[in-house]
Amino acid sequence: MHRFRLVTGVLYGMVGLWSVFVLMPVVWMLFATFKTRREIFTDPLGPPASLDFGSFERVWGVGIGTFMLNSIIVTFFSVTLIVLLSGMAAYVLARSQSRLLKGVYLLMVAGFAVPLNAVLVPLYQMMSAAGLLNSHFGIVLVYMAYGIPFTVILFYAFFLDFPAELEEAARLDGCSRLQIFFRIIVPLSGPAVSSAAIFQAVFVWNEFLLALLMLTRPALKTLPIGILQLQGEYTSDWPAVMAGLTLATVPVLTLFVFVQKYFVRSLAGLGK
Repeated sequence: MHRFRLVTGVLYGMVGLWSVFVLMPVVWMLFATFKTRREIFTDPLGPPASLDFGSFERVWGVGIGTFMLNSIIVTFFSVTLIVLLSGMAAYVLARSQSRLLKGVYLLMVAGFAVPLNAVLVPLYQMMSAAGLLNSHFGIVLVYMAYGIPFTVILFYAFFLDFPAELEEAARLDGCSRLQIFFRIIVPLSGPAVSSAAIFQAVFVWNEFLLALLMLTRPALKTLPIGILQLQGEYTSDWPAVMAGLTLATVPVLTLFVFVQKYFVRSLAGLGK
């Protein structure tokens, strides 16, 4: 028992130290948000001498409200379509005995393994040829293509263990396959749906590279790209940059607070 307590204490100590290490950049970001441009260089690690809210005024002046609205629109439609289409596809794949569909599932797994950087050039050329650059619809399509394989894998593992008796009972009551999915499967798949939505929402909200390539018009830029406008070629308004990053972090932290139990489940067992 003494050895067990010692090991537990060591493990908790290591986790605590790692948590402090991870939170240090967040604390520094908050400190830098309320500093002046001079203070951020003269005392970079210390707390601000006074609360200077001028950085929020400057970041709002470059259109942070528009960028945030664009991110909300893109994230909402991307996550909704990814979860809906992936759930339907995974349900069919999990219930089918066809070798062809099993091969389709393996292709999705292989697609998830392809790194994003490897397909940037052909992807950009395809979107340019289709006239979908500088379009929220186009960037949503790209996020769907990248997010669906992982989400199908997540739902597929969940649906394999879903009780078939419930589906049989609904089928005897006259429900079609589509009615079974929306009336039986979806309401009872809350952990899997929440896990998929959390993962995809965090990815789309923070995604930078694809948005940088495909959204060049200021009125269409998402939040990560909009914050980049605060950096100049020779000088940068670092307090305003930190203020923008703080505003970008708040929605993600709020989401985590409300759905943290599903997030932990998703890390522990893919939504189960």
